[in-house]
Amino acid sequence: MAPFTLTAAPVARLPIPGWEAFFGENDTTFHDLWFYVWLVTDGTRTGLIDVGLPLDADDRSALDRANQGVDPRCQFHDVRLLPEVLAEFGVRGEDIDFVLVTQTITYHTGGLLAELLPRATVYASYAGVREMLCAPPGHPPTEFYFTSDSWSYLRTLAIEGRLVLTDEPVTVAPGLVFETTGGHHPGSAGVRVDCAHGVVGLLETAFFDRNIAETLPIGIAEDAAACRRAIKDYRRLCDEVVALHDPGNAARFPHGPGPVTRSSLGT
Repeated sequence: MAPFTLTAAPVARLPIPGWEAFFGENDTTFHDLWFYVWLVTDGTRTGLIDVGLPLDADDRSALDRANQGVDPRCQFHDVRLLPEVLAEFGVRGEDIDFVLVTQTITYHTGGLLAELLPRATVYASYAGVREMLCAPPGHPPTEFYFTSDSWSYLRTLAIEGRLVLTDEPVTVAPGLVFETTGGHHPGSAGVRVDCAHGVVGLLETAFFDRNIAETLPIGIAEDAAACRRAIKDYRRLCDEVVALHDPGNAARFPHGPGPVTRSSLGT
C-alpha cells in the first residue's frame, strides 16, 4: 500500500475577531482564517478534502452578508474557485474518486457540482445533514449548508449510491479514514491520512495551530467539550494534527510535496 500525499490549495481568506477562534478570550483583534481545497492521492486513488466556496456569485455574496453580521470586516478575500484549483493540481474532475466534506457548510461544499465532479463518491457527516433537515439551529441558517445546485447533486449521488453519510469512522481507502468529530458544528469532521512518515490528521474542529497546541476549543464551538475531545483524540491517534484553517497550511503542504515529515509540517 503506497502512502498518501497531501497538497493544500488556498481558496479564500476570511478575517475574524479572535474571540471566534479562541474559547473564553476577549480578543477583538482580527485573525485570518484560510480555507483550502486539499488533494489527497496514493498514486492510484485521487480525492479532494473540501471543495471551496460556491461558484455562483450570489451564493458567495450571501455568505459575505451573513459573516458581516459579526463585523463589516468579515468577508471573503482572495477567492479562487474549484475549476481553477483543479487546473492547478493538474487533475480533471473526472479523475476525482472521492470527496470528503469536513463541514456541511457552503464555504466547504460550494464546488460540489455534477459537472465538476461527475464520478466522485462523496462523504459527509450524517449529523450535519440530519441537523439541517430535522433540527435547524439557526447557526448557520439552513440556506448555508448546501447551495441549491449542490443539494440537487446530493440527490443524484444518493440515487447512484455515491453518497456516504456517516458519524462513525469509515475507511475511504486503506490508510484514509473520515469521521464526524462535532464541536464547531455537529457536522464538523476530521480526516486521518497515512503519509510517508506518519499519520496526518486534518481537523475542522480547530481553526489555528494554537487551538491544537493548547487543546483550546474555538471560540464559536457549539460544544466546547466535544471540540476539546476531538483535539485530544487526534493528538493521540495522529503523528501530526493540522488545524484546517491555519494560514501556514499551504506552506506545509505545497504543490508536489515530498514525504510528509515533522520538519515539513513546521514542527
